Amino acid sequence: MIRAFATLEDVARAVNMSRAQVSRALRGDPGVREQTRELIKAMADQLNYRPNLAARSLAESRSATIGLIIGELSNPFHVQQAQAVDDELRQQGYEPAVSLRAVNEASSAAEAERLLRLRARGVILLATPRSSEAIISLARSLPAVYIGSTSASHRQLATIATDDADGVRQIMQHLFQLGHRRIAHIAGGQEASAADRTACYRAMMEEAGLVPRVVHGAHDAISGWKGAETLFSEGPPPTAIFASNDVMAFGALDRLKSLGLSVPEDVSLVGFDDIPDAASELFSLSTVRQDIRAQAELAVNMIKSLTDGPSLSAPRQTTPLRLIVRRSVAPPRERLD
Repeated sequence: MIRAFATLEDVARAVNMSRAQVSRALRGDPGVREQTRELIKAMADQLNYRPNLAARSLAESRSATIGLIIGELSNPFHVQQAQAVDDELRQQGYEPAVSLRAVNEASSAAEAERLLRLRARGVILLATPRSSEAIISLARSLPAVYIGSTSASHRQLATIATDDADGVRQIMQHLFQLGHRRIAHIAGGQEASAADRTACYRAMMEEAGLVPRVVHGAHDAISGWKGAETLFSEGPPPTAIFASNDVMAFGALDRLKSLGLSVPEDVSLVGFDDIPDAASELFSLSTVRQDIRAQAELAVNMIKSLTDGPSLSAPRQTTPLRLIVRRSVAPPRERLD
């Protein structure tokens, strides 16, 4: 059974002291004697007292609330990112105000107004909104950190991106070293990170004197399924497929299996993001890992700097990527033969 929280007044009555004296003791005011402080803390614990963060914010004219807006709940990677940022905010003493609604140009002003009503000090954006205009609109209202690829720039905006091109280079170099030449790509749409991955794939294929083969889709499983269907029904089949993210790779794997094809015996498969299921025995998917814990820590430190001072010395940060090789990749069959 969950016990009701006691108020500051309840604690004050129980120890027969003033509300102000109890408040100073619980805030760690050095002017309160240690013996008195210990007595008050013990009673607060006994009564199940919890501080009223909203009231404290009003009294101190300084909120502990940080907005956290999540773009795509259908993408397990974004959910994983959100959990990491939420954990880091709480560890650093902030109270996350989580929104599960993706933001666009039409809704950015309303979302900023909602956060201001909550007295949020700032906001962390997980790959939403997509447009630079909407990101800047939010940053005009309150300090913002955007995790994802964007060209948006504003004095109240900091960004954390991954070097998508480096991640793709690691994938392609590994596939080239294994002997793959017919490498196809299932693209993830027009969002900045997906476009960067596709552009680097094309560039590396052309540099190697090979013909790029791109099937366009979105960052979802059905696009991966349809992409694999297209690749094995039109033209010479690829010996390897690079999907723009892990969810697409899972969709592709589903279709490949229904076509009677084995991974990696008939075709190698690589994703991007390293979501938890990628490491399972069922999938054992080779992929590129993003360090979401490092991103979360960096995001919270950046929002803290933005809200405590006028600007950041380095408002644009990039986090490293690492290729994780698992069982979904092998040399092409003709090389094995």
